[in-house]
Amino acid sequence: MYSNLFDSHVHSDNSHDGEHSVTFLCENAQQKNLTGLCITDHYELDFNEAQADMCLRNSFIETSKARQIFDQRLLVLNGIEMGQANRNFKKAESVLTSYRFDFVLGSLHCDCNMDDYAYVNFSNLDVDLLLQHYYEDMLELCHWGKFDSLAHMTYPLRYIVGKYQLPVDMQRYDELIDEILRTLAQKNLGLEINTAGLRREIAQTSPTLKYVKRFRELGGEILTFGSDAHRVQDLGAGLEIAMDMAKEAGFSYFAVFKKRDPRMLHII
Repeated sequence: MYSNLFDSHVHSDNSHDGEHSVTFLCENAQQKNLTGLCITDHYELDFNEAQADMCLRNSFIETSKARQIFDQRLLVLNGIEMGQANRNFKKAESVLTSYRFDFVLGSLHCDCNMDDYAYVNFSNLDVDLLLQHYYEDMLELCHWGKFDSLAHMTYPLRYIVGKYQLPVDMQRYDELIDEILRTLAQKNLGLEINTAGLRREIAQTSPTLKYVKRFRELGGEILTFGSDAHRVQDLGAGLEIAMDMAKEAGFSYFAVFKKRDPRMLHII
């Protein structure tokens, strides 16, 4: 049993796929004995801009209110999950300078001219080509580097391997993934251990222990943990497994970001 359980990847109903309010999430975080949580609602660069801006504004306002309400009882932080920033770096940077975020997750949920991988039928697609493009885009995102932690690095596998049970030889992407992890380490950026896959068919974290160890070998120092919860039932789920993994990979600390600055907490 760990203390310092902090969930750095949580979605409210201000995300297009979120179910519950910020306040309700915070109430449940208290009941689950979490130290705190960061609301990281989606901002997807390939969504309708006006709608995305409105949802983000609502998320920031509601999280700021919850921060005051739960003061001294629960650490509530303002975050964002910035999806597909590589589609429009200029717009992404404008959003990030418009709000005083505590934490920014960088993520990729889809390829060009495609829906979110969660809604794609992979049965007749060239999965190898898709993953090659995915990791090339991810490397571009990491070179840009204006986020704090890279979210769910193996996201498409949730669906390719988990839902559709298609075989994938990940070794063919080792060189690209090494460069991604090396870039994160050199820029002092974080890697997220995302536990959502533990609740899905794939039954594994994103990334798996292999890549967390490799990140450490390449000089990575900052890990963040996130349940990727879109409803209160999943809040904090799998965080202890993520902490076990971090320790096995050689980490003694994990990061919680405040004002875009990593605060290192002991894994205890």
